[in-house]
Amino acid sequence: MSRVASLDLGTHTFRLLIAEVSPPCFSTLHTERAITRLGEGLLHQKSINPRAMERGLEVVQHFAQLIKHHNVDNVYAVATSVVREAHNGGEFIDRVYEHTGIMVRILSGFEEALLTLRGVLSVVESKTEKCLVCDIGGGSTEFVLTEDSTPIHIVSLNLGVVHLAERYLTADPPDTTNLLLLRNTIREILQHIAIPQEMITHHLAHYTLIGTAGTVTTLAAMAQKLKRYEPSKINNYCLTRETTEAIFNHLSHLPYAERRGIPGLEKGREGVIIPGAAVVLEILELFGFAQLTVSDAGLLEGIILDALAPGE
Repeated sequence: MSRVASLDLGTHTFRLLIAEVSPPCFSTLHTERAITRLGEGLLHQKSINPRAMERGLEVVQHFAQLIKHHNVDNVYAVATSVVREAHNGGEFIDRVYEHTGIMVRILSGFEEALLTLRGVLSVVESKTEKCLVCDIGGGSTEFVLTEDSTPIHIVSLNLGVVHLAERYLTADPPDTTNLLLLRNTIREILQHIAIPQEMITHHLAHYTLIGTAGTVTTLAAMAQKLKRYEPSKINNYCLTRETTEAIFNHLSHLPYAERRGIPGLEKGREGVIIPGAAVVLEILELFGFAQLTVSDAGLLEGIILDALAPGE
């Protein structure tokens, strides 16, 4: 057996998975995540600001120490939306290598969606033959339409919770006008999705909507009022439209500081969970779903599974 690590350097959160592998399977040894807000200010500056870059480097250096401690044989690190978009994304990747020796691959939206799908389908139990998988991130949102676990349509949208928060959550708590603008903007962006809506709405009973990444896993934790995050209670949890609407309405009336005490709301996600919930609601409404199935697994797991069985 050997040990591998996968790293996901995202717009809002950096994540690490260390696993022991016995192809084609793996078992998790250690997971860790840290909110870096690497994409802070990217919407206006079009670059990673120095403070955000230092925060990101500190976290990757910490991850590198954990990787060394666990005697990892191979490291697979990827960066997503923020590094794709930033003018100085390459500089950040170079500094990561200089400080840690870790080589980071910048994923396209298409590659990110494919790898995420692989991870998601490895844990979701109640999926139908046809699924729509959505990955709501800090800088972008990916959709994958699948049939028999095979992707048939992939879309990556410039729709991220960090950018939405910076643009519309300018008051504390958010004012009604900005919340309305937030929902309208999300709706307009989603209307440009290239997935033919009739493929879903005309055969709704045959599709499963699956959500992954920090927004939906946090909403699932909040819905269950979890004091401690437990992946076993997140995977395959059914998040309903009514529950999501209730969480959105409750959060929208709370000042930033008061959101911190809500069970299930990860520290550091207080500023982006409102737009995150809004994105989920608009997706549910656009395609007429009453609920989505939550997956804690996604890109990190997909990276390792792809490395164990490339080209499948």
